[in-house]
Amino acid sequence: MQDSPLAASAAARPRALAAERVLHHLRPLVAVIDKTGVFVDAWGAHGAFLGYRPEGLIGRQSLDLVVPREQEMVASIFQQAAERQDFSVDMPVPFQLTLVAASGATALVDVSAVAVRDGSAFEGWVVSFVPHSTRSTPTGALEALLRGGAVDEVLERCADALVGDRTDSRHLVGCVLSQPVHGRFTRLHGSTVSSALRDAVHQQMHLSSAPWAEVESRTVALFGLDELPMALADAARAEKFEALVAVPIDVDGVRAAALVGFIAPHRRPLPGFVRQLFDHLADITALALSHQWSNDDLRRAARRDGLTGVANRTGFDEQMMTCDPALITVLYIDLDEFKAINDVHGHECGDRVLVEVARRLVSVSGPTDLVARLGGDEFALVHFGVDIEAAREIGEQVVVAVGQPLPDDCGADKVTVSVGVAVGSEHARPREVLSAADRALLGAKRSGRNRVQVSL
Repeated sequence: MQDSPLAASAAARPRALAAERVLHHLRPLVAVIDKTGVFVDAWGAHGAFLGYRPEGLIGRQSLDLVVPREQEMVASIFQQAAERQDFSVDMPVPFQLTLVAASGATALVDVSAVAVRDGSAFEGWVVSFVPHSTRSTPTGALEALLRGGAVDEVLERCADALVGDRTDSRHLVGCVLSQPVHGRFTRLHGSTVSSALRDAVHQQMHLSSAPWAEVESRTVALFGLDELPMALADAARAEKFEALVAVPIDVDGVRAAALVGFIAPHRRPLPGFVRQLFDHLADITALALSHQWSNDDLRRAARRDGLTGVANRTGFDEQMMTCDPALITVLYIDLDEFKAINDVHGHECGDRVLVEVARRLVSVSGPTDLVARLGGDEFALVHFGVDIEAAREIGEQVVVAVGQPLPDDCGADKVTVSVGVAVGSEHARPREVLSAADRALLGAKRSGRNRVQVSL
């Protein structure tokens, strides 16, 4: 015996209600969009999609949610659909869009669309929107680290992972602070952070009282809004966040970075998956910065003289290539009778003399000047300035400073230097200025040593 239509209708109602509940609890947003791009219906995203409630999207033009640089591509799809009498326009499946959240921040979203061709009067698509934030993990940051990506890329990926719209209504957005100068951060990574939150964090980055400044390295610290500076708390509250998570990261005993996240709701203890996410990202951030610092140390070491600590010939040549010759003065410096010191007192004594001479050259140079050991007993000092009398005075200061009695452990009592000075010009090349200083040095040697000669 067949069921009556009434019985069939009654049986369908619970299934329809169940389907509504399932759609509501989906992580993606599922929407029906007509061929002009207008939302006809929307469900899911656990009641909120990038800060928009699904029911609030109905009647809105979907293009309004797309960042301007990608609107033309989406608009062309709608235009093709509107111009066709038979609806046969497919969206590329799947594809990625950058959408503007209700907060004004941007978010990457994976989009899948199926054209509705059921013979009804409606023409459009059923579209699912999956924000990357719903599947955020440290994987992207780890992949960038393992393939040797630049540290900025790794930290941006870490910031990308500090974004989450969770099915249990938790919400997270964060950034990574880096590039400390005198103990204060100067760089903020995180494109998903709204401009208001970014400004609020920027105001705190340079302060010793910032929340992340007062926490031990690698500690996942949770602050309620009442524990934050007023401007930071107000910015977070305006976007319905309830707490801040901060994880400072030290590398080689120096505060090198901090993970900063805004989260809702505010629950103590911090949910395990959030703590684990911050722990993993802190590991990746520390590794990336440690590798960068090690590489920087190696690069610096390759450009430093191993004995004296000043720049070596490689470092000097690289600096000279970037100098504007119209703005520099080069002093070419050579120790007088240095071979006799090595012959009489030994090479160990000679090395100590070279170290002391380098120290004295640095002491008379300016904060932006470059001191280099070019090899053997030859040094150079690059001064940023082209006043010939000032250059001569610096040369005289070098002669006087180096000519002072040497420390007892140097073995020799005294050493003198000859100095050749050349002033740059608009039409000279850096190497030409150095060659002119070298010729002036030879003139100083021939004139009796322990003196300055300027190339005219």
